Order: sequence, then structure tokens, then C-alpha cells
Amino acid sequence: MRLRNFAAIFAVLMCWLLVLAGCNRPGEHPQLLTVLDLTPHEADLGDRIEIIGVGFPEGRTAKVTFKGDLNRPGLPSVKNATITVDKAAASSASRIDFVLTEGLQDLFAGSGDNAVHTTFRGSVVVAFEGAHPGALPVEGTITDVELDVRAPSAARAVMQAREKDGTRALDFMGVTLDDTQPPAGGLLVKSVRPESPAAKAGLVPGDTLVRIGGVLISSRADVQPASGSRLTAVEIRRGDNRRVESRNIDMAGFKGSAPADLLGALIVLLVAGLILGVFMAPTAGIITWVERRISGRMQSRIGPNRTGPQGFLQWIADGVKSIMKEDIIPSQCDRPLFRLAPYLVFTGVSATFVVMPFGNYLIAADLDIGILFVVAVTSLVTIGLMTGGWASNNKWSLLGGIRSAAQIISYEIPSAIAIVCIVMMTGSLRMQDIIRAQGGLPWDWYMFRNPVTFLLFFLYFTTALAEGNRAPFDLPEAESELVAGYSTEYSGMRYVFFFFAEWANVFVMSGIASALFLGGWQLPGIDPGQQSASFWLLALGAFVFMLKSWVLIFVVIWVRWTLPRIRIDQMMNLCWKWLVPGSFVAFAITALWMVWNPTGVLRLGIELATFLVFCILLAQFVRRVAYNLRNMQATVHVNPFI
Repeated sequence: MRLRNFAAIFAVLMCWLLVLAGCNRPGEHPQLLTVLDLTPHEADLGDRIEIIGVGFPEGRTAKVTFKGDLNRPGLPSVKNATITVDKAAASSASRIDFVLTEGLQDLFAGSGDNAVHTTFRGSVVVAFEGAHPGALPVEGTITDVELDVRAPSAARAVMQAREKDGTRALDFMGVTLDDTQPPAGGLLVKSVRPESPAAKAGLVPGDTLVRIGGVLISSRADVQPASGSRLTAVEIRRGDNRRVESRNIDMAGFKGSAPADLLGALIVLLVAGLILGVFMAPTAGIITWVERRISGRMQSRIGPNRTGPQGFLQWIADGVKSIMKEDIIPSQCDRPLFRLAPYLVFTGVSATFVVMPFGNYLIAADLDIGILFVVAVTSLVTIGLMTGGWASNNKWSLLGGIRSAAQIISYEIPSAIAIVCIVMMTGSLRMQDIIRAQGGLPWDWYMFRNPVTFLLFFLYFTTALAEGNRAPFDLPEAESELVAGYSTEYSGMRYVFFFFAEWANVFVMSGIASALFLGGWQLPGIDPGQQSASFWLLALGAFVFMLKSWVLIFVVIWVRWTLPRIRIDQMMNLCWKWLVPGSFVAFAITALWMVWNPTGVLRLGIELATFLVFCILLAQFVRRVAYNLRNMQATVHVNPFI
């Protein structure tokens, strides 16, 4: 009885084993296609790659999957990479083809300046969907495939750096190359230095370098050992022998160039340091000196006049004094956030200098989203001010931080809509494209393009004053209400960081307004292409941009020492009841204006009329100012009793 039960159990187990043996594992399908080869073995952008085989269903699309390693010069191999081509056409029963598109090339070799010559080694799987719903795909696989993919063209500096790295690697190996190009490809060895790593590995003159680290060699830039590896596999072809031999060369002690990411980070830090030390710090300091001199003149006093000629070096003396002063941190504050807040504010302002278009080529980073970058990074100022107010553990600081956050967020809405209107008219977010869409003559500027943009300029300028906490919108630091606002508890250099950022922001808002509405670096009667070809025209364009910016800076200072501070309710009512609805109306009118799109004489007439209205208003303003200056002195009366 027991023997009978055991036999039954054994029979059931065998049946299950047979069933399992007949089932495919997940992801595996019947190998019913015969795939023979892939050609060509070297491909560039736009080349047609063909897969040769037998029994392909003609006219149907196949899914081609590359599974293997991606070998790149100077980089570790990417193991077990998978790259898929979804729609490869079966042009005949023996041929499947597809094009090496830009997207597919990026998958193999990377994109941008990080793109590099790549050699793929592995298998290629071809799969056709089943002829009926629910049917398994039909597959075929070819192994030991090598596909060499050329990288898209990188910047000249990047290519030169790779050539230098390859030359350094060859010098370390002790190999000198011949200028003759072998017919079968590779690099011909002219001589080998005695006792060098290459000589110890058995290389001799006349050998041809074919591969290094799995990368097919076509130029000096490819001769770079993978970082972190001591022994590097080098494949050579000796004499007329077609057979390829492998040699291991000891590369211990060879130091390749720094990784591209690290170099990029160092370059960014260097550019930031140069911007800060060479331009931003002096600009903010000079603005403080200009403001103090102008305010002194407006108040009938001298202003700073002791340190340097006309007191010009006073800002340096104030900076040294602030550095030497004690940095007091309140005992009850949140110390990490208290220390962090000034740097957040400073970073939010200083980062905008990266996309400031001082000239046709004088721009640190010509981003495709340049103006959007400005709007985004300046939001760090709000976070920094709010953080500083809250971390100080002081009611006046907290109220100042909250008031500043509410003010900046509120006025960002009409400011952003004004920028969007300009972007709509340009069709680009790049700062340089916005400037090139204008002209050098005043009536070609966006400010005078139509009556709506004329009003948008003043709307943007007003909102920029409010976002920068400039008078008459300097409520977050109103002395009569909040002592010093968010900066009440700060001292020393941290205190200066807040106002350093505020003064630098004056230049930022003026520079952005100049680029958006006043033509930026454009010169009258000179095409941007002609300007790019001359150093002196480029310098003149940068001077014009700076001149426009400093004129607006003067207006900002003038407004501060002319208008009194308004109340908080008046400021918020101005924004939400007037500027926000007005900006949306301007947005709608701008959209309709683009649909109408006047051209030719009509457009020129509108621009000239808008410019003429501005000139009349400016002349009336100058006349009133001159009249007030002539009559501001009180009449002198002689008192006989004195």
C-alpha cells in the first residue's frame, strides 16, 4: 500500500517537472528566427543599420534590443546596458533596417559635451509580435556583436582636451605614433620607448593599436585607459597578420584628467568667484557711494568726502569695518537657520548675474530659459528673508520677514505677467533673443513697440521696486514700526549681506529692465552680426548696456529720496486692486496685438507715436523739475531788529 502511494506521488511530481520544463521563464520567448549579422559595425548619425537573417516576416516591424556593455574612452564600462529600438522595419525576408537617429545616438554615446565615442559589445535580440492576439513573440538572437557609435560633435575645447588626454596616455605607455593611417583602421606605432609599460607588455614598432579597454581606436582621443584600473587591455594587429592579439599594459601611476562633472563644478565656482570679486562686490559698493552722494546733494549736504577722492573709497572702508565687527548671535535664536538666512538672500541675487547679458558674447551662461531662471532664483530671497525673520526669535524680525514675503510674492505676479508679455512677442525665453528682437534706435525698443508695452515698462519697474524692498515700498524694514525688520538681530558681516544683496538687486532689476524693454546692448544702425565681428563694437555695446542700467539706477535712487514711505495697506491695495488686474488686461491686449500684428509703415508709425508721447512727458517732467529747482530757495528778508 505504501509502495503504491509512493509511486503515485512520484508520478505526479514527474508530471509537474515535465510541465515546468516545457514552460518558458518570464521574458524568454521561442528562438524561431535565424539572425546572422549586423552591419555596418561602425555607425554615425543618420546611418542605416541593417540586421541580416532568414525568415523575417516582410513588411512588419520588429523590436530590436541591444544587451551588453558600453565601452568609452577614459570611463568605466557600462555593464549590462539595454537599448531598445521599438520600430525597425523588415524590408525583406532577410533584412531588417533602422536609422541611427539623434535620440538613439544619445542612448549609445551620450549627449552634449558629455557625448563620447562608444563601442558596444554584446548581443542583439530581434522580436516580432505574434500574428494573433495572445500569441507569444517570435525572437532571434545574435551574440558577440560589436557596434562602434560615433559621438555627436562636442565643443572645440572639449575635443582638444580629449586629444591632450590621449597624448598623455601614449606618452605614459612609451608609444610614439606614425602619421600613416593603416588601411584597416587603428593607429600605427612608430616607436616604443625602452623599459616603458608598452615595451614590457610586448609592443614593438609596426604594431597597430586596434582597441583599448574595449573601445575601437580611431584617434588619439580614444587612447585613454578607464579610470581606476591598473591593467589596461590593449588589442594590437602585428604586421600583415589579420589576427588581433591582446596585451595588458600596466597603467599604475597614470592620472587621467579630472571628471567632467568635477571640472564643471570647479568652473562654476571659479566663474561665481570672479563675478563676486570682480564685478558684483564693486558694483554694489559703488551703488552705495552713488546713492549717498546723490542723497546728500538732494538734501543740500556734502555726503561722504573723506576716504578717497570725493569719498569714492568710502564703501571699501565700510566693508572693512563690517568684517572687523563682532558677529553677535542671539542666545535664543535658531542658530543654523540664523546663519543660513543671509547666504540664501545673497545667493538669490548673485545667481542672476550668471544670465545678465552685458554684451553680444559677454554673458556667463546663455540659457534657453534665461528669464525664467531669473524669476526662479530670485525666489530664494523670499525664503532667506522669511528664514532670517523666523530664526531670530524676535517679534519685529518675524513681522518684517512675513511682511517681506507677502510683498515679494504679491508683486511677483504682475512682474511675471509683464515678462510673459515680452516673451510672447519674442517667442523665446533667452535673454539674448529678447535683445536681438529689438533694435538700436529708441523706437525699436520694446518699450515703444506699442502703447501696452509702454505701460508694461512702468508696471515692471514699479513691481521691481517693491520686490527689491526699495522706497517707497521699504516696509519690511520700516524703522518707525519694526525697528530694522528681519535684520534687527543681525550684526557684522551677516548684517551687511542683507543690504549688500539689496544694493546688488538694484543693478539686477535695472539690467533686466534694460534687456527686456530698452534694447540692451543693441547699437543704432549696427546689425548684431556686424557687432559680433568687432571687439570695439562689442565693448561699445557693453558700455551702452551699462549706461542704460545706470540711468535706471539713478531713477531708483531718485525715487527713494523723493517719495515718502507708504502704508502697508496702501501697498497691498495698489498691487491687488490695480497692478494685478492691469497686468492681466495688458496680457490680453498683447495677445490681441500679436493676432493683429501691424507691419510696415503702420508699425513704424505706432512706434514713433509712442516714442513722441514719451518725449513730451519727459520734457514736461524736466521742465517741472527745473522750475522747482529755481524756486526752492527761500527769499532772504532783512530784519532790522537783529
